[in-house]
Amino acid sequence: MSKSKIYPNSKLSFLGCSGCGATCCQSNLIYASLYDFDKVTKYFPMFFMIKNSKISLVYFFYYGEGYEQHCPYLKDNLCTIYQQRPYACRTYPFNNNKNDFYYSNTCPHITQDSNNIGMQLSDSKSINKSIIDDFITEDFLDYQDHITKISEDFVKFCNKNDLLIPYKEHYKTKNIYMNFKPSMQKDLYVIHPFKLAALRLNGKQLFNGKEYYLSIIQQLIKAQSNIEKLAKLRD
Repeated sequence: MSKSKIYPNSKLSFLGCSGCGATCCQSNLIYASLYDFDKVTKYFPMFFMIKNSKISLVYFFYYGEGYEQHCPYLKDNLCTIYQQRPYACRTYPFNNNKNDFYYSNTCPHITQDSNNIGMQLSDSKSINKSIIDDFITEDFLDYQDHITKISEDFVKFCNKNDLLIPYKEHYKTKNIYMNFKPSMQKDLYVIHPFKLAALRLNGKQLFNGKEYYLSIIQQLIKAQSNIEKLAKLRD
């Protein structure tokens, strides 16, 4: 997301989410971590995106070039999985990085307002605590560095052990899957279940000290069924 830093004593305020037309649900790709992994894979497929030599974990839900560009769980501008929405959705329009707070420039309800309408983003010394309580959460801030590291380590592990296969190649015989954002298919990868099985059968000590990776990988493979699920929601 395009973002700007929130400074102490700024005049910015947030008018809330009501009536904005669900701007935050217009994305089609969101960068992910292992922070709320179980919640995300319940509703969305997760992919590895390889672009400009960088590998990222993402979840992705835009089908085809002709479809409306919004989350398929959005109905009448309301989120139908609101209580279970992923962390990336919960935090919008705010973002924290190494204790620097940012807001999304695309959010229509953040405004410079001298009349103090809405929630002020900061006071003379610090960020408004409501941003942390209602969006970012203390629990994420406490473990942010750890979450980032374990997510990056997992991505590196899968790539190093040659577990990834291009999404387009893996699903080339399934037409319903091939409608999944054609212009980005070349960047998306999934874990190939046969590669994983072959490594285990060969007795390679792949998961020595990283046994929990196996359950994550199995869940990622299972979550690919959400591709078909999301396609049906589009119908």
